[in-house]
Amino acid sequence: MSAETIRSYVGENKVIICIGTRNPAKIRGVTNAFKRFFNEVEVKYINPSINLAPQPIGLENVIDGARRRALHAMDKLRDCSYGVGIEAGWVLINGEYYDLEAAWIQRWDGVGSLGFSPAFKIPWLFAEKILDGSRKELEDVVNEYYGTENIGDKGGFIGVLTKNIVIRSDLSYMATLMALIPFINEDLYIRGKDTR
Repeated sequence: MSAETIRSYVGENKVIICIGTRNPAKIRGVTNAFKRFFNEVEVKYINPSINLAPQPIGLENVIDGARRRALHAMDKLRDCSYGVGIEAGWVLINGEYYDLEAAWIQRWDGVGSLGFSPAFKIPWLFAEKILDGSRKELEDVVNEYYGTENIGDKGGFIGVLTKNIVIRSDLSYMATLMALIPFINEDLYIRGKDTR
């Protein structure tokens, strides 16, 4: 699809979003966020065949994972209006680890935007198993502790901790909404960029 065709779709309030994951919770959150602003949303997704850390630690690593997922989806899938990458990871604040999700949205014309979900504290009992290398990612520790399976594809650890008041797709939804802000306010963010 040509850039002109994609541009006309965006103008007609139809978008094709290409997501760099096969995780159902992430896909649901991203899709729901786009549906708040666009009448017609077509979704494509692909599992990234790029080297990503199973448990990203550090804000730069979380952002890099989200960006790489979005760019991979744009590169491998066709006719994308937007490529979206969601990466969950940890940031260290005052000696404690917090989990958050980063959303990177890459528009067809190369403009990118970043957003974040709310963050929640990881219990040290869980964090130390990742840090000492005995487990690869938080999902492994959560599944082992609670006897769940594939919790990251469902409500996530946040769902367990909040008794399903907040679930994993909510975090992806919020991160995506935050990343969409510059696109739905172009006069403030994108078109006004050259006037600084």
